[in-house]
Amino acid sequence: MKYALLNMFYFLFFIGTGAFQFLNLYYVDVGLTTGEIGILFAAGPLVMIFAQPFWGMLTDYWDSPKITLFIMIIGSAGTALFYPFSYEFENLLILNIIYFFFQSSVPPIADATAMSLLDDRNDFGKVRLWGSVGYAAGVIAVGKVLDLFGLQLMFILHSCFLLIALTLALRLPIKKGGKKDFSMQKAVSLFKNPAFLMFLLFSFLVHLTVHANNSFYAIYIQNMGATLTVVGLALLIKSILEVPFFALSKKLMNNFSFPILLSATAIIYAVRWIILGYSSGLEILVWSQILLSLSYSIQYFVSVAYVDVIAPERYRATGQTFYWAVTFGLGGWLGNLLAGFVLDYIEIDEMYRLAALISLASVSLLWIKPKKRT
Repeated sequence: MKYALLNMFYFLFFIGTGAFQFLNLYYVDVGLTTGEIGILFAAGPLVMIFAQPFWGMLTDYWDSPKITLFIMIIGSAGTALFYPFSYEFENLLILNIIYFFFQSSVPPIADATAMSLLDDRNDFGKVRLWGSVGYAAGVIAVGKVLDLFGLQLMFILHSCFLLIALTLALRLPIKKGGKKDFSMQKAVSLFKNPAFLMFLLFSFLVHLTVHANNSFYAIYIQNMGATLTVVGLALLIKSILEVPFFALSKKLMNNFSFPILLSATAIIYAVRWIILGYSSGLEILVWSQILLSLSYSIQYFVSVAYVDVIAPERYRATGQTFYWAVTFGLGGWLGNLLAGFVLDYIEIDEMYRLAALISLASVSLLWIKPKKRT
């Protein structure tokens, strides 16, 4: 029963997430510049840097992820409904700050909760793949709907699916907790682990490139003639192919170490950025999403498992949110901000070539051995 609830939660939550992936096109539709779009996408991750550790530590302190998931999902679903009434950059910036304060911590708290309920942490990929199925269903179905009825409808669809997912999260068989012996010193002790610090720096650098791509990829291919349906197809390719890769997670983690798997993801990312940096064919740019699907899915389940292994048992929600804050928060903030700034001076293909170099350079961080204290 718990596996079925987790599967359906991820499926429905990520349908809602998929419905929100046309937000950058909404920004273009209301007349924002690339610089303003970059700032808007950077604002969310900046909030995540502070919001995610807050929600993670609060979850561990209360020992009750149901409470925090309820507050976060209600807050994000409610905030999303205000987007269709906002057209000015300043108003959209305020909405982004509020929305990401609530929404950004749902995935890491859900991941930590799922890991605590699984009989084997290596089964996580088989549960998380339902999120990819849901995301794929969301982007392709919503893409067609928005082609017919307009971009503003995405906000209503997004909120509805989040609320349905919440009803399942509240039914998860999690023991009701109380306030634990929570120590801030123990929570931040993860940062004293050199291997964890190198892992965070690696993840940060890789996601500088990933977030730059996420913000402008849809605009890039739309400028090359892609319709909203084609943009949805490109997002579908990434999401649907995550399913078999997530399904292979247990076999991959049983046969390869964390550094080997993470190094492979950075190299695959680099190959993908090289293709985007040098190819001018729309079909190639769309189908290169296969490589993004492979690298993202492997990095996701390996990183979640690694944090679950290295974090103290009572601070695993905190550990996941620390990882997300650095990788998706700090990395996303700088990635989006730098991409918006850089694209005012260079072409997008040059940005992708630079991203490839950053991805390849990050691999070295995984193999740095800390000096033993004498």
